[in-house]
Amino acid sequence: MNKPDKLDDLLKKADPAARLRAPELADSLIEDAAKAKPSFSLFEQFALLSSRAKQLAGAGAITASAAAAVAVALVVSYTPQPIITLAGMQGVGNAEASRAMDSMTDKMWAPYQSYEFIAGSGLSNETGRGKVYKLVRQGDPETSLQQVAAIFGVSGQVNKYPDFNESAPGYFFGQSTDPWGYDGENPVISLWWSGTASWNYSNPIAYPEASCEATAADGICNSWREIEPTPELLPTREAAIAKALEIFNATGLRTVESDLIVDYSEWGVSISSALVVDAQDTNIEWYVGWASNGQLSYAGGHFVKAELVGEFDTISEVAAVERLADWRWSGAPPTSFYQQFQPQVSFREPMVRDNSVSSESTAPDEGSGTDSSPGTGEVIEPGFVDQPMEPEIVKLTVERAEKALLSIWDSAGDVWLVPGFIMINDQGWFNAVISLIDGIIALPKESEVGIMPTEDLPATNK
Repeated sequence: MNKPDKLDDLLKKADPAARLRAPELADSLIEDAAKAKPSFSLFEQFALLSSRAKQLAGAGAITASAAAAVAVALVVSYTPQPIITLAGMQGVGNAEASRAMDSMTDKMWAPYQSYEFIAGSGLSNETGRGKVYKLVRQGDPETSLQQVAAIFGVSGQVNKYPDFNESAPGYFFGQSTDPWGYDGENPVISLWWSGTASWNYSNPIAYPEASCEATAADGICNSWREIEPTPELLPTREAAIAKALEIFNATGLRTVESDLIVDYSEWGVSISSALVVDAQDTNIEWYVGWASNGQLSYAGGHFVKAELVGEFDTISEVAAVERLADWRWSGAPPTSFYQQFQPQVSFREPMVRDNSVSSESTAPDEGSGTDSSPGTGEVIEPGFVDQPMEPEIVKLTVERAEKALLSIWDSAGDVWLVPGFIMINDQGWFNAVISLIDGIIALPKESEVGIMPTEDLPATNK
């Protein structure tokens, strides 16, 4: 009987491919396959790699099989390369958001309610595709400020805010000598050159001053004259719309009258319009307003352009429900959805914490103000508390979903528009969740706290 090694030798000699040499696959092929564009589906990537490998391998059944095996191995191990590294604190480019976080370091919000989301029968299991855009700042800070100043007839010079730094590059333009630009007399234009390069015009003299009706002996006013609206001083609806379109189009927003949201009352006029990308509204808005005395009192916008980054696979509506419990998958939806769906706000009774010394006492404290609270019955108002409390679990059924572009901040202080769903629940309100497949976005750590962007807020007078 032949020895095992003899048998192996005979089998090798009998192999018709023993004298064939499989061509080497170029390093670039493997690199390109590993970095395949996420815009291809998994099936498309497999087909592409297999076809390319076979072309390079040439004739020969054995070598073609080897190339296909390499292609399979590459595709199976493929994971999308992240194109966005999400910021743990949304709006990280704004110093105001950072200061807000500092003030909450030693507190914890009382979680009176915790939500459990359930996928309703009306949701789809179909996956899809969605486009990703990056909002790229246009121009430079000084030129942009001077452009806005010319539109509103504001004179002055470009200044930097006292807390100016690379992560919070804040500027203002005006005549005020105040370090923050607000003196209550002169109009000022602020600009934050991060995120969407948002600017804001503010005219403090547009609002009528309250006048004293009666003064006490010590000179302190004890009665103020009520301010009455003066609708006759307001611009006509047509004139206000024309001015809004002039301002919006001059500062980068291409919009028409049918896209405007107009609020006209005897107390003033406000007009806004959203940036539309791929026929979808976004939460990037321009706005302008007049006070009751007819003075143009405020306005704001952005210096950005939406640039297409690519098209990527998205998860289904059913799969998106699982992400609702993870704040990292949330994004800022268009304002128009807030107008459609108003969340229900419930006012709960203050909770009572047991501060009794003895745990054996079950008799209610007569001075606690409640018949069911042992001990001292210290009342804890809703809000920040020293100790976490057990939340009430509320189950919500997501009945339907609508596609939307959501804005998110990355770790470098830039803003992106990504595909997502508006998940409407059986209570009539909604959550916005990103629908991109795993791997396109590099998520922050779960321990990092998320804060919604506050970049549209003007700097406050310190």
